[in-house]
Amino acid sequence: MPIGSQFLPAMKTAARGLEAQRRKLGAATENLANASTSRTEDGDPFRIKRAVQEVDNADYERLNRGGLDPQLELRSTNARHLREASLPPEQATGTLGPETEIEEIERERLEYDPSHPHADEEGYVHYPDVNVAQEMARMTSANRVYEANLSAVEATKSMAQRTFEI
Repeated sequence: MPIGSQFLPAMKTAARGLEAQRRKLGAATENLANASTSRTEDGDPFRIKRAVQEVDNADYERLNRGGLDPQLELRSTNARHLREASLPPEQATGTLGPETEIEEIERERLEYDPSHPHADEEGYVHYPDVNVAQEMARMTSANRVYEANLSAVEATKSMAQRTFEI
């Protein structure tokens, strides 16, 4: 296997993680921006967005088909060389990590304001039930995980560059 292709699975996995966190951050930001939106363009109340992640178990089952132990050991083939513990080439082609979808949740709070143009016949305005503190916590969490994935990309890039310098 060419040296450069040994780093691709790590980059693909980190890229999937970056995309997942970007979508989480986008959903939380959109929720905060629309916390006081009583109606969208189609006339309905704004629906809260949630980034939901699903993992394809087939990606993880690939690891066990080859009889790989999660605790891989390095085996020496020569006293001066170490053989790399890695996935066989046919198993290193997939991407590991979550698929992220955006779900809409219809949860609203009612606010009594009979003078509001969007008030119903009883005088209530329908707003999305956005918890600002919760959305801020989601944004902070997504930001930190995004930074961790960026660090993984940088570490992989640095390892690849050092490998090619040999």
